[in-house]
Amino acid sequence: MLFNKIIVSLAISVTASSIVEAEGNQSPGPRFGHEMVYDEARDVTVLFGGFGPNGIPKGDTWLWDGKKWQLAATDGPAPRKWPAAAYDSHRAVVVLHGGREGEGRSGASLDDTWIWDGQSWRQAQVEGPSPRDHHRAVYDRARDRVVLFGGWNGNSLEKDTWEWDGARWKQVAQTGPTPRAPFGFSYHESLETVVLAGGQDLTGASDDIWTWDGSTWEQLSTVVPGSRGFHAMTYASNSSHTLLFGGRDGDELLNDLWAWNGRDWSRLSSSGPVRRGIYASAYDRRRGELVIHGSGDRVDGKWMLDGETWAWSADEGWRVVSGGE
Repeated sequence: MLFNKIIVSLAISVTASSIVEAEGNQSPGPRFGHEMVYDEARDVTVLFGGFGPNGIPKGDTWLWDGKKWQLAATDGPAPRKWPAAAYDSHRAVVVLHGGREGEGRSGASLDDTWIWDGQSWRQAQVEGPSPRDHHRAVYDRARDRVVLFGGWNGNSLEKDTWEWDGARWKQVAQTGPTPRAPFGFSYHESLETVVLAGGQDLTGASDDIWTWDGSTWEQLSTVVPGSRGFHAMTYASNSSHTLLFGGRDGDELLNDLWAWNGRDWSRLSSSGPVRRGIYASAYDRRRGELVIHGSGDRVDGKWMLDGETWAWSADEGWRVVSGGE
């Protein structure tokens, strides 16, 4: 199927570049299909999972404090790629769901739920969303819920919406955006709404934007600047804008950065990190920085992974802060 072919192009023939930091320092290294969220209570960005140049999934947890990476745990969720994660600011924990086991594009989708409290992982013994990967989750601050949507179950795309209240999952909608997998997903604090933008389905990338108010999905008249999937989106609390970076439209990889105020889009940058369909970004609320790590570019038909960490701020623009040459 088309979606599997797209995943294959991103998951095989990977080669390392720009792998390590200065001697004696640690780094997550080159990887793809990982997740990142910002932990407000502890002022660190949390990175989990993904896979490296050998295609073998990882189960390690890393912390970025704005200056350096630190390996925090090697146990917890089984190694996986393409999970969904969100930071619950009320309970000061990271909530992680699903993903896919196995090397490269192989393996079964997962349906387990895990909680990171800043020190260790624990598995929540609950039923919830069916096995899936390439889905997204975000925390709704006004309603105190983690919202999860979509994904790929190994055979087809999902379109269901779930919410986590800190103890259990509940399916809250089966209608709304069409089935899709890698899409932009964030919570717009000033609008008090979850925002979904673009994404990939079996026919290609889309440019539609939807909002979730806790009871219904609404499609907006505005669209994403250019159809895209495999991108990342996060909320910049210091400017009250949603930031969207990168992604791909078919074989075209993108590296543009856009801000959305709830009505209009404005381009912030058209150059910076290598063009990538990126799976991991987080907004560091204390430092006012968008942080991304890993992924890479297609070179001579091969997907080149790197180990760079980039940061963007309104004052300094893009810069490599770790792991690059």
